[in-house]
Amino acid sequence: MVRAVLVEDDKLMARTIQHYCREAFGKNLVSLKTFDELTPALYSIRENPIDLLLLDINLKGQSGYEILKLPEKDSFYTIVISSDKQNAVTAFDFGVLDFVAKPFTRERFIAAIDRMKSASASKADSTRKNSISLKKDGMIEVIRFQDILYLEASGNFTEIHLKSGRKELIRRTMESVLSELNSDFFRSHRSFIINLSEVKKILHGKGNHFKVLLGESAEVALSRSNYNTLKEMLG
Repeated sequence: MVRAVLVEDDKLMARTIQHYCREAFGKNLVSLKTFDELTPALYSIRENPIDLLLLDINLKGQSGYEILKLPEKDSFYTIVISSDKQNAVTAFDFGVLDFVAKPFTRERFIAAIDRMKSASASKADSTRKNSISLKKDGMIEVIRFQDILYLEASGNFTEIHLKSGRKELIRRTMESVLSELNSDFFRSHRSFIINLSEVKKILHGKGNHFKVLLGESAEVALSRSNYNTLKEMLG
């Protein structure tokens, strides 16, 4: 789903871009807000998350680059649409995805949108490879691998212990979760998976029992069968 904002002070050009946008995204375009002045566009982008900004640079004597100075600019893709080709270098310095020079063809505009779709898909794929998703309060929350301290089996559930001290319970078995984790994680015990980057030391207990010290003070069980393996991995 795509939430877009178009900033364009030429009404005919705005209608053309709107038409091409709806054609390119189809039903995936959930909103397309259009502004012909800088100030209301700035306010809207500050208050409402978006996925794509279609930006004209020259707006009634004001510079569209003011929008690209917002802290929020890294949360969405920007395609600049401008007749001022000399601004192309400056636009890319601001980190825009593409610069479409006016006048442009339908094919050129669609190519820019296809570039955004490709970048978005790659970003989503990267996120999936480095995170776990869970349903919470009717929404999907993404937990990054780097924020996980360890995971603990709880029947058919898995409890995720985060570095922040927060815990999250997901309705998945340990085996199911383990299949999605990368090489930064190690199953220290049938009931625990640890983040190797958080291992401080191996603790030797009585009766040849072992534990792993993680982070500041978390102690997690380490089975005797996995002791040597973990010791070799840690060097």
